[in-house]
Amino acid sequence: MDARPSKRIKEILSVLSSDPGNIVTIVSGRNIGSLLELFQGFDLTALNWSGTHGMEIRFSGSTAVRSAKPLPCISEIKDRVSRMIRSHPCFALEDKGLAFALHYRRCPEQELIRLDKIKSLIDKYRGNCPIEVMYMKKVIEVKPAGINKGNTVEAVVSHYGSPRDRLVICAGDDVTDEYLFRANPGGINIKVGDPAGSDTCAGYHLKGVSDVCWFLRSISRLR
Repeated sequence: MDARPSKRIKEILSVLSSDPGNIVTIVSGRNIGSLLELFQGFDLTALNWSGTHGMEIRFSGSTAVRSAKPLPCISEIKDRVSRMIRSHPCFALEDKGLAFALHYRRCPEQELIRLDKIKSLIDKYRGNCPIEVMYMKKVIEVKPAGINKGNTVEAVVSHYGSPRDRLVICAGDDVTDEYLFRANPGGINIKVGDPAGSDTCAGYHLKGVSDVCWFLRSISRLR
C-alpha cells in the first residue's frame, strides 16, 4: 500500500510513452483512481492504465475508464470483514470498489488468529458468489472470478491490434503478475525479485527496481 513511483521511473515512462512505436501500460492491483493519484504531475493520457488486477482499464488519449460489473456479494463480504477488524487497527482494509484487500503486515502474532475466522467467512460465500480469493504476502484479496492481470494483455492487444513485428514485454514482482506472463507466451516475460524458490512462468529475471530502471532506460535510450 505504501509503494510509490520515483521521479526516475516517471522520467523513464515519459520518454518511453513519447515514442509512437511504444505502447506503455501500467498494470496494478490498486484501483485506477488511486493509481492516477500516485502519478500526479505526469501526463496521465500518455499511456494505458490498468487497475484492480485488470478489472479497470483506461487507454492512452482518453479519460474514460472501462470496468467490470461490480458484484454485490463482494461489497457484503467487505462490510462484514470491516466489522470483524473494527477494534483491531493492525489490520487495514483497502477498498478498491470492485474488489478489496485485507492487509495484515503490521499485526503481531497473537492477532493473526483472527485470520482463520475471516477466511472461514469468505469461504462461506464461494459456493454462491463467483469470487476468487488471492492469498499473497501478508495480504488477502477478494475479487470477481475470472478477471486478472492477464486480461490486460488481451485488452491492449485487441485495442491496438497485433502486428507481427510487435513485441510484448511484461515485467512484475508479484505473484499476480504470473497472469501477465501466462497471457504473453510469445513475448518477453521478466520476473523481478529474488528467484530462489519462485515458481514462475517468466523466462527472464531482474533482481530489483534499479535493474528494471536500467532495462527500461536501455529500451528508451535515455542517457
